[in-house]
Amino acid sequence: MKKLLALVLALTMAFALVACGNNNSGNAGNNGGTNAGDTNDGGDTGNAGGEEMRITLITMDQMDVHWVKLAKAAQAKVDELSGQGKNIVYNWTAPEKKDNAQQIAMIEAAVNDGSDVIIIAVNDSTACNDALQEALNKGIKLIYVDATSTLEASATFATDNYAAGAEAGKAMLGYLSDKGLSEGTIGLVSAQAGVQSCIDRVDGFVSAFEGSKFTMSEVQYSDGDAVKAQELTNALINDGVIGVYGANDGATNGAANAVKEANAGGKDILCVGFDNSSSNRAHVRDGELLAFMAQNPNVMGEKAIEAAVTLLEGGSLTETQVDTGVSVVTTENVDQFED
Repeated sequence: MKKLLALVLALTMAFALVACGNNNSGNAGNNGGTNAGDTNDGGDTGNAGGEEMRITLITMDQMDVHWVKLAKAAQAKVDELSGQGKNIVYNWTAPEKKDNAQQIAMIEAAVNDGSDVIIIAVNDSTACNDALQEALNKGIKLIYVDATSTLEASATFATDNYAAGAEAGKAMLGYLSDKGLSEGTIGLVSAQAGVQSCIDRVDGFVSAFEGSKFTMSEVQYSDGDAVKAQELTNALINDGVIGVYGANDGATNGAANAVKEANAGGKDILCVGFDNSSSNRAHVRDGELLAFMAQNPNVMGEKAIEAAVTLLEGGSLTETQVDTGVSVVTTENVDQFED
C-alpha cells in the first residue's frame, strides 16, 4: 500500500513539472520574439535607430560670414536627412580667428571623438597634413570645402578660386578702362599667408593684368580682420595705389571702408573684392565697392553632407571635384544676393 501511494505521488509531481515546463517555454518564446523585433539590426538600418554617423565640420574661423553660411547650410541638410531617418551626429567647430595650431587641435579632437567623416576648409595647404593623415590612417573619411590641403580626399566642393580671381581682375580692368587709366599700381589685400584659396584668388586676379602696364603691390595680409585690412589699405592709398583688391570678406570690407574715406577726401580709388556679406552689399550700394565675387557656401555645405552620408552608407560618389560656382555682384544685381 505504501509503495502504491509513493508511486502516485511521484507521477503527480512529474505531471506538475511538465506543465510548468511547458508554460515557461511558451513565455520564453513570446518574449524572445518581441525582443528580436526590438533589437533587429537589419530592421533599424536606415531609420532614426540606425547606425550612427558622426560628421565634424571644421572651418577656418567662426567670424567670416562665408563660414557661417556654409555651416548653416550643412546643418539644414543634416536636419533634412535626419527627418528621413538618418542617424547623424553633426558638429561644427572652428578657431575664433584663422589659426593653424587650433585647427590641428580640432582635427585631433574630431578623431578622438570618433568622427566618421571630417569636412574641412584648411587654413594652410600643408600645416594640417600630419593630423589629417592620422585621421585617414584610422579610416576616417576626408572631404574638403572651399580650401584643400595637399592630401587626397574623398571629395572637394569648392570655388575655382583662380578662375574667380581672374573674373575679379577682368572687372577691375573694365573699371580702370572706364576711367581712362592704362597704368598705375593696384593694391592687394588678402587674409593670411598660406591660405591656398586666397593665394589662388590673388594669382587669378594678377593673371588678368598680364601684358598691361599696371603693376601690383606686395600682398598685404589682414588675417581676415576688417579693421586691420582698413589700416593696410590706408597705407597702400598713401603709397599711391589707384585701385584695391580684397581677397576675402574681411579684407574686402576693410579695403572698402578705407576707399570710402579716401574718396570722401577727394581721391578716386577703385575697389573690387570677394564674398557676399551684408557689409559688402552695403559697400556696393554706397559706391565705394564696385563689385565683389559671390561664392556659393550653401552649395558647399549641402553637397559635403550629402557626400559624407553617401560614403558612410557604402555608396560611391558620382562627382569628387565639384566647382560650386561664383557670380559677379554689382549695383545692377546686388538685390538678388540678399541672405
